[in-house]
Amino acid sequence: SPPDPIPAKPFYKMNATERKEYWSDAENLEEFFEKVLPSLDGAKCALCEMPADPSIDKRCDKCGVLSHADCADPARGDRATCLTCRFTEKNANRLRNYEEPKCHMCSHPNASGGPLLRSFAKPVSMKVWKGSALRFQKSIFGKDKFCHALCGMWNPLCETENNGEAQDTFIDCTNTAMSNGKDHVSHQFRCTLCGLYTGAKVDCSIEGCVAPGGTRMRAKFHVTCARQAGLEVLADVDCMSVKCFNHVECDYVFRARLEDLREIELNRFSSKKFKASVPMTWGHASSLLHATVNILRTLGWSWRWAEWWVDHGDNWEPLIEAGQREEDMTEEELKVVHSTRQSRCEDARQCRLAAFGAALRNRDYDKEEGDDQEPLERALTAIISTRSLVGPLKKREVEFFVTWLALAYRSKSPVLGFGNDKTPVATDCFCVHQEDASPKYELGGRPLPGKTKPQNGKGVFEPRVEEVDDFLKTPVPASPERKIKKKKENKKKRKKKKREEEEEEEDDMPDEYTTGEYSAGFEK
Repeated sequence: SPPDPIPAKPFYKMNATERKEYWSDAENLEEFFEKVLPSLDGAKCALCEMPADPSIDKRCDKCGVLSHADCADPARGDRATCLTCRFTEKNANRLRNYEEPKCHMCSHPNASGGPLLRSFAKPVSMKVWKGSALRFQKSIFGKDKFCHALCGMWNPLCETENNGEAQDTFIDCTNTAMSNGKDHVSHQFRCTLCGLYTGAKVDCSIEGCVAPGGTRMRAKFHVTCARQAGLEVLADVDCMSVKCFNHVECDYVFRARLEDLREIELNRFSSKKFKASVPMTWGHASSLLHATVNILRTLGWSWRWAEWWVDHGDNWEPLIEAGQREEDMTEEELKVVHSTRQSRCEDARQCRLAAFGAALRNRDYDKEEGDDQEPLERALTAIISTRSLVGPLKKREVEFFVTWLALAYRSKSPVLGFGNDKTPVATDCFCVHQEDASPKYELGGRPLPGKTKPQNGKGVFEPRVEEVDDFLKTPVPASPERKIKKKKENKKKRKKKKREEEEEEEDDMPDEYTTGEYSAGFEK
């Protein structure tokens, strides 16, 4: 009889080559993600971005969202179920007009925007809502409204009300809500990232900041957009601030994030060099994957920020270790890479930085079998080999980053904000190319980055692709005005249609809306 097959080596005993082979098998990869994605090793709170404590903190047992209980949901206590899931579980089959909890301050899905909190807003007067109870309930002033903790707690016009550990935290959005109950006070301004007017935006906290293409107005963001794109969303008791691409601290630069990931890997064997033969624990694999997911999600917005990087570079600063003096070190030792607007433009086109962001956002590497293997890794290799973006890296370092970034993509973590978890963006203004109005956020007719192999099998970059971009062009201003003319033309039609719909709804209105008990519906 044939000899018994040699049992598979446990993951925690594999070297780098064996791990690569292990991940190439679909069943093994599924097993890997089932172990490391739920793990709290290396995971961070969705609000403060500080590490989770596996002995205390818990993910929601239904949706998997992770936040420190004292950051967003003290009423959770020892329960592992988040506020959103508790509300759904209690009310989905009980309320006649049940609405799934969602944030009224941004367009991000719950999965990628982080935990929700209860919110409320009080209208200046109830007179305008008399006889319109259903319309009132659908407004920001209605009952059972929610916002992302990020959106509410980081907005200076909102107030956070903590009512003790046994009570839900509320966000008072009264000062952000317009009297019509639909818009927020920043509705006339676009988010500098997604381009949408809707929702509540906050300014870059740096005085003198000017938005791309603007003259006086600061850059403005949905806080969830800023966090997902890798901008600085500072969580400090005395300073809950957001900073634009040009003003972020060094720690938030893409290159610095990669260096932090490199340190996680080097710390597991206390060395300054990669040791591919050293086995890896499940806990360390979890730490690497969680860190890499947070890096990859920022690349999913490179269709937008690539232009800013080309124009201004970044705020990277050398990492000075204990005992080192910057003034005594050479530029080679400091790993300084000099670049200009023109050279960065050439680099961005060569590695197809903007197109790669669009491909990630829409999960285009899932559309044909095998594209999430070699084509994805070739595209990542081109990005990670671009010195002006990531610094000078050795071959083994490039391979390490590419391996883990590819794993992060294949994990399909909702935190990435890709595919079904992506946030809507504007279909005009700076979200489309100036030359032909084609979307920047979609590949359209552009070829998939990495699909074509490097010419003659040499180098890491695919043959030059002639594709439209807005590099080195004057940015399109984010006009604070809507299309007023079109708005006026359609105003009467919308008003008439809305009144007809309301009359039909009033006929079928539940008792709780027609009785006097809901007259103070804005109360918590």
